[in-house]
Amino acid sequence: MFKIIRISERPVLELGGLGEFDQFGTYPISVARDGDLIRAYYAGWTRCESVPFNVGIGLALSTDEGRTFSKAGYGPVVPYSPDEPFVLSGPKIRRFNDRWYLFYISGSKWIMADGRAEPVYKIRLATSEDGVHWTKANRDLIESVVETDEAQASPDVIFAGGRYHMFFCYRHSTNYRGKEKGYRIGYASSNDLVNWQRDDSKAGLTVSDTGWDDEMVSYPHVFELDGKTYMAYLGNQVGRNGFGLAVLDGKLGDA
Repeated sequence: MFKIIRISERPVLELGGLGEFDQFGTYPISVARDGDLIRAYYAGWTRCESVPFNVGIGLALSTDEGRTFSKAGYGPVVPYSPDEPFVLSGPKIRRFNDRWYLFYISGSKWIMADGRAEPVYKIRLATSEDGVHWTKANRDLIESVVETDEAQASPDVIFAGGRYHMFFCYRHSTNYRGKEKGYRIGYASSNDLVNWQRDDSKAGLTVSDTGWDDEMVSYPHVFELDGKTYMAYLGNQVGRNGFGLAVLDGKLGDA
């Protein structure tokens, strides 16, 4: 049984102003405590004409335990670059060994399918000493398996059993809004946070036979609580009917 502690009366992060990178939308937020501050990294949406949108990664800070956030500036802290020209999104902030690690996705191309522009994006990494100025690894972290233009998203990394574990989601580049080519959850492990070995058979979760998540599962968030490891995830139509919660059988280090 879950108990609702508090429901915010207004958004904790307002949309950007005229012409700013986050004028038309903000999502999703990944937070981390930093002393008395709470850092929030988020994706800011810009509308486009030739394609539906572009996205950059912004930073906001909270001094009231996450009730409200103030943006670090008017532009993104992780912007587009020659090697990453569009769709920088899905940030997941982590701190390992006194360094900030930001896992995110970067667009590699747009594909036209049935008159609709579909983005292809891969999982990437940037590191920082201060959480503001970032050094990009400038490489895809996870190999593609279902096709060359496989789209990957929501890289969530946790340390357990002497290794780093990444849970993420992936899909085909087109016709992915149904069961056959829709989102699935993948898994990879690493000893250094840079080189990853993918083995989706260890993801531990797939679509159900029937119900709200019988077509796709996506956007995992893995966390530990009271000695157990949980995964929150979205179901059909990328969470139209809400999100689910799964608990790991055994220990994550055994994956």
